Amino acid sequence: MTWTEHGGSAAVCGDVARILNEKKGCDIVALDLRRVNSYLEFFIIATGNSRIHCRALAREVESFADRRGMRCRNKPDYESEWVVLDFDEIVIHIFTKEVRDYYQLEKLWRDADRIPWEEGS
Repeated sequence: MTWTEHGGSAAVCGDVARILNEKKGCDIVALDLRRVNSYLEFFIIATGNSRIHCRALAREVESFADRRGMRCRNKPDYESEWVVLDFDEIVIHIFTKEVRDYYQLEKLWRDADRIPWEEGS
């Protein structure tokens, strides 16, 4: 089963971003990479305020995906300051602030389109 079968990957990006926001994730960005990359589709990038918070955010996203029959392709390192969840079409990056500032994924993928996800957008 793919995200597309759950209303489309862009729509699911919005759902995931809202979940991260509800759980107090910060600086949430959803990127559509299809125009700038041939093998990646969507990134969601968020910041947690600690490793424990990053882990909690990641587990909340996994729970959301599990309820929809989706499986994570990788084994996330929950003790890391950069937790990556790979769901094929959508890859979610959850960082501590320091690590996010260091790697600057938004800068690396600055040519990607941003997906609005706020309620009412």
